[in-house]
Amino acid sequence: MNKNVLMILGGAVAIAALVGVIVSVAFAPKKTASAKASTEVLVANKLLVIGQKLKAEDTRWQPWSEDASFKGLIKKADQPDPAKLAVYDSPLRRDIESGEPITMQSLITDTKGAFLSAVITPGMRAVAVAVRVSTGAGGFVAPGDHVDVILAYAAKLVGSAQDFAPEIVQRVASQLVLSNVKVLAVDQNSKDSTHEAKEAKTVTLEVDMEGAQKLALAGQMGELSLSLRRLGEKDDPNALPPPLVTDVTTSDVIKKITAEMNASKTNQKSSTVRMYNGNAVVNVPVRATQPDSD
Repeated sequence: MNKNVLMILGGAVAIAALVGVIVSVAFAPKKTASAKASTEVLVANKLLVIGQKLKAEDTRWQPWSEDASFKGLIKKADQPDPAKLAVYDSPLRRDIESGEPITMQSLITDTKGAFLSAVITPGMRAVAVAVRVSTGAGGFVAPGDHVDVILAYAAKLVGSAQDFAPEIVQRVASQLVLSNVKVLAVDQNSKDSTHEAKEAKTVTLEVDMEGAQKLALAGQMGELSLSLRRLGEKDDPNALPPPLVTDVTTSDVIKKITAEMNASKTNQKSSTVRMYNGNAVVNVPVRATQPDSD
C-alpha cells in the first residue's frame, strides 16, 4: 500500500470521527431552561370557597417552573418560615380549585372597609352603633373586644299604667340590651394594633338577626352605651337576670318621697275618685270618713 492510499484512508477516518461527534451533539437530549430553574409555590390541596379562612392544612408546596411564574405567587423561597405564613387566616376573595396556586390577589389580607363582610362569623350580622367618648367606654373599645350594650331611655307611660308608675319609674330607666357582643370595627378600622384610647363616632358590633333588630329598636328608644368587658370573660348561664334599674331605684330622693307618700296614704286611708268632665279626666283623692261611734 503506497503512501497516497494511507493518507486518503487516514483523512477518511478523521472525517468520520468528526461527523460522529457532530451527530452525537446534535441528537443528545437538551436540558430545558424550566428544568434548570424551578421553585415551590403554595397551592390548594382541596376546593376552597369564597369567604373561607385559609388554613395550613388546606395547602401544600408544589414545584413550579420559573418560566411559568407570575406576580402574586406565594413562593416557599421567599418565606421566613414556610410553616407559619402570614397569609394564614386570611379570607378568600374567590373560590380556589384543588391544585390551583394560591395568589395574593385571591386573598383578603386587609379587612378594612368593604371587606369587613369577610370576617363576620357565619350566620351573624354587622350592625353599627353611634357612640361618643362618654358612651363608648371612654374610647378604649377596640376591634376584637367584647362589650355589653346598655340602653337609657325615657319611660313614656299612658293610660292606667300611670297609676302604677310612680313607685317603679318617674322619668328614665336603663336596661341591658345585649351581652358579650364582639366588636368588629371602630369607625372605619377593623384592626387596632395600638389599643390606645381614641374618640370614635361609630362602633360596629357582631350580632345575630334578633340582636340586629333589638339594636335598631333600642337606637330609636334612647341612648346606647357600651360597657367594656374583661378579656375572656364569659356570661354565667346560671346567673340571675340583672335587676330593674330606674330613676326610682337609683335616686335616694325619689325613694324617700315615695316612702313618705305611701305612709301618708296609709295614715289617711284615702282613696281616689276618677272624675270625667267632657274629654278631661281628673283623679281626685278622697279621704275615707270614719264611721260614727255609738
